[in-house]
Amino acid sequence: MTIIYWNTAAWVGNGAGGNLLRMHQELYMDRKTQNIQGQKVESDRTSQTGFLSSVHTVMRNKDRVLNHLPLAKRKVDIMKSLGFHENCSNRQESGRLLKALKTEKIEISDAIEVIHVSTGMSVDAIRKDLLFCYRTGLLEFHITDVCDLQCIDCHYRQKDNATIPFSSVSDYLKHLNPNAITVTGGGEPNCYHSEGKDLNDLVLLIHDEFPHIQMGLINNNTYLPDGKWYDFLSWQRTSLDAHDVLTYEKIKRKRKYNACIENIYHLLDSPIPHVGIGFLYRSENIAGMETFLLDWFERWQKMNIAQKEKFNIQFRPISPAIDRVFEYDPQNGLERQTAAMVLQIKKHARSHEIFNGFLKNQTNFYSIGTNSSSFFLHERKPFVKCYNALLHRVLRSDGNEYPDFLLCNDPSMSLGNVLAAKNADDERIRIALGTFYFYHRLAEQYCHDESCRQCWVSNLIEQHWDSDVNNLNIPDNYFF
Repeated sequence: MTIIYWNTAAWVGNGAGGNLLRMHQELYMDRKTQNIQGQKVESDRTSQTGFLSSVHTVMRNKDRVLNHLPLAKRKVDIMKSLGFHENCSNRQESGRLLKALKTEKIEISDAIEVIHVSTGMSVDAIRKDLLFCYRTGLLEFHITDVCDLQCIDCHYRQKDNATIPFSSVSDYLKHLNPNAITVTGGGEPNCYHSEGKDLNDLVLLIHDEFPHIQMGLINNNTYLPDGKWYDFLSWQRTSLDAHDVLTYEKIKRKRKYNACIENIYHLLDSPIPHVGIGFLYRSENIAGMETFLLDWFERWQKMNIAQKEKFNIQFRPISPAIDRVFEYDPQNGLERQTAAMVLQIKKHARSHEIFNGFLKNQTNFYSIGTNSSSFFLHERKPFVKCYNALLHRVLRSDGNEYPDFLLCNDPSMSLGNVLAAKNADDERIRIALGTFYFYHRLAEQYCHDESCRQCWVSNLIEQHWDSDVNNLNIPDNYFF
């Protein structure tokens, strides 16, 4: 396979994006007959714009979270039977119990005794229900903190290169029983090594022992482990975050941009249904966003139909402050710079139908800064209870579990650690009760719809609470 490397550095400067876009307009003026390097540009609307692309209908489909509605309802029913629902007469007492458990001021055995006295349920029945509530719908699985890059502002670089023991993976998944797993890391999942096993062994184990679990992978993609791991992934996304070699090296502090690009193309030719690129926008790379998009638009035009269908780009802001509000902040220099860049790209897109279709359907570009919102958070959505806490779990490389990755830097927000516990089932019960704590939004410094990036999950679940998931037209995909 021939890999074409574009001199993206030469495009940086005043007017560069506009000149390149005019070049695209000339190249594809007669797109039904134009040939590029001997490959005819497809004339059908789908291959040109992606309007019918599965990236649009599946990977960008927020309704996927509704596949977890039955699990949410089952957990709420259990909360009702145990006295932890808002409609229960003892809700104040149960709230105090959850707070005491979160601060470890009460033992699990004592907590279960309180529930037993309050409800009349047997201890065995209580434990069984709570162990069920330990399970999750979507697991964000940080398998290792070992990394081959040294990214600036990395959340996990100062950690101790913790790695989930390979021998513990089966037991974790048996009890968590997720429908989907995003394999990622504080480090680089491709660097995973434990007990003589690597990423390929881990993916094969999950596929062989838990064939119902869908798997996705987020990685740096600087090298590809041997094996057939890519045969069993639903999607993969490379954290590229740069439009050229120099920007990549500035952010990642390693010279691996070209290797990363080559591996992206390799995976586009693999069986993985969806292959994407991540662009974490920040002060170091925001000036290159337009060049990045135009570069990959041109590459996309040269891909075959199968590659076009699976290729996608995800934009995300550099980890926002947990207390950042939703409104646009004109005093923030990066916000102003992002706003100007987004408007410039939209202006170009209005005059180029194919580029506009690419943005709409192969990327999430148009979700950046909707209306007057901040460019660093999702659109604000009101919610009453946190269903994300019931349906999503982050399992860190050191064994600590969290309801959301933005809480991972606050050890006090850990739900618990089965790996380090003396009694694994008691710890699972503590974690399950911890999800009730977040469901009721008792972590007041974090749990409010002013800044919750996952507010849309709870909002969507609450909107469809009375729906029959079997009657909803949603893809068979459990990621969100």
